[in-house]
Amino acid sequence: MELRGQRKVYVLDDDDAVRESMRAVLESFEIDVIDYPSASDFLARVNAPANGCMLLDLHMPGVNGLELIEIMRHRGWDLPVIAMTGRSDDLLKDRALRAGVVALLDKPIGESTLIQTLERAFGLLSAASC
Repeated sequence: MELRGQRKVYVLDDDDAVRESMRAVLESFEIDVIDYPSASDFLARVNAPANGCMLLDLHMPGVNGLELIEIMRHRGWDLPVIAMTGRSDDLLKDRALRAGVVALLDKPIGESTLIQTLERAFGLLSAASC
C-alpha cells in the first residue's frame, strides 16, 4: 500500500478499543496516529491540524462528529474527514456527505477499506497543496 511513512491520522472515538485497533492497523503502515476520546478533547489540545486527515466517530457524547466538522470548517481547518459509525441510516449518510466527509464507513471497518479510503483522503491533501 502507498501510505507507508506518510503524514498523520487523527482518530476520534469514545471507544478505547476502536482507538487502539485503529492505532495498531495504522502504525503497521508506519502512519503517525494521534487519538482523542472526544471532540472536546481534540478541540482543547489541537490549535491547527495540518498534514493529516481524521477518522471521526459520528456518535460521541458531547460534541458529536457532525458538530465537530462544522466547528473545524468555521475555524478554517480544511482537514479531510473520514466518518465512522456503528449505526448509520440514509439521513445520517446524507448529512455526513453534505458536511464534506470523504466517506462514511460502517464499523467494523476492514483493513483494506480503511487504507484505500485513507489513500483517497491523503490524495485530497496532495491535490490541495499543488
